Amino acid sequence: MTTTDVFWSYIGAYNEAIFPMQIVTIIAAVVLTCFLFVKPGRAINNLMKAYLSFTYAWIGVVFFIIMVPSTLKPGFPIFGLLFVIIALLFAIDIVAGKIVFELPRAKGKRYFTLFLVLAAFILFPLIEWSIGHRYPLTPLIGVLPCPTNIFSIALLAGSVPRVDRKVFSLLLIPAMRAGISGPLQHGAYGDVILLVAGIYGLIVLIKNWRVIGEESSKK
Repeated sequence: MTTTDVFWSYIGAYNEAIFPMQIVTIIAAVVLTCFLFVKPGRAINNLMKAYLSFTYAWIGVVFFIIMVPSTLKPGFPIFGLLFVIIALLFAIDIVAGKIVFELPRAKGKRYFTLFLVLAAFILFPLIEWSIGHRYPLTPLIGVLPCPTNIFSIALLAGSVPRVDRKVFSLLLIPAMRAGISGPLQHGAYGDVILLVAGIYGLIVLIKNWRVIGEESSKK
């Protein structure tokens, strides 16, 4: 069995083992996103941070560390630790308040943010489904890294400058890595969207680095 076969068999076994957690995380993400965009406020911001903290901790520990097969162990625990760190930073920001999620005012940025959010929910799994990675092989938001990463980058890129540079920077690491390796190594062509999100997030972060720092210093 090739590494690619092992990878997809792992995705399938993982999805089956944690069911119905996928339903819980998807419904929670849909509800929170709707409230965030339609009726934003401090409470919904903190709930979204709590959701992201939980999902990154879950993915980091359960997906990357506990359930990983031996053939995937060399790199997976490292990303597990990275995801746990991201989870902790989201949790800390519930108190710190650096991140304030909101849709961009500029129409172009607003539409692209909405595109990435919808891509995380719908387009990413549809691409994987269409190329043969049908459930339980389909990566879904909240329990698997790639669509969750797209979703998180979309929210943060859209909320600049009211974001935390540490969280934003760390999110780009798995996005760029998986965005390149996913299609090339595992035939995960949905990860092309992740690469696009990663490149977009990197551009936004670099262009607004100083402004983000100034905004953070006011907290």
